[in-house]
Amino acid sequence: MSFSLTIEPEWNVIKKIKESLQTDPALKGLSKDFLEQTTVTAIELLENALKYTDSDSGRPVEFSFDSQAGYCAFRVKNYSKNAQNKDALRSVIDRIRDGDPFELYVARLEQLKEDPDGHSRMGLYRIAYEGEYHLSADIDGESVTILARRPLENA
Repeated sequence: MSFSLTIEPEWNVIKKIKESLQTDPALKGLSKDFLEQTTVTAIELLENALKYTDSDSGRPVEFSFDSQAGYCAFRVKNYSKNAQNKDALRSVIDRIRDGDPFELYVARLEQLKEDPDGHSRMGLYRIAYEGEYHLSADIDGESVTILARRPLENA
């Protein structure tokens, strides 16, 4: 089953997505752990998109979920002019792609312990480590799309 939503940048939509995932027929027979990991992944992706989107862009956040062909996949698109945020996203995605998600997760926790900066920036690390999702990003001008994908076979 698949679904997609066009979302105005408002936080109350998280509840709607959580409910949609928990009632999705394609996910009903899968383990409770997988459903929790998938829900955390959806929420983290959406929170990031809402947090880093330009509220004055006039463009909604786009969120889609698909569970076909043996994979569970999310696609979240938002718009940002902030080059620093986009560079930080690229850097985190590259580190996750090239490193061990557990080690990166622990390193970020240690960094926050030593130097709390008021921003956890743990979302993508949680998705990779706790959710076991493969992450990629496509940044094209102001458009920022994050893809998270995981096989259903280990669910």
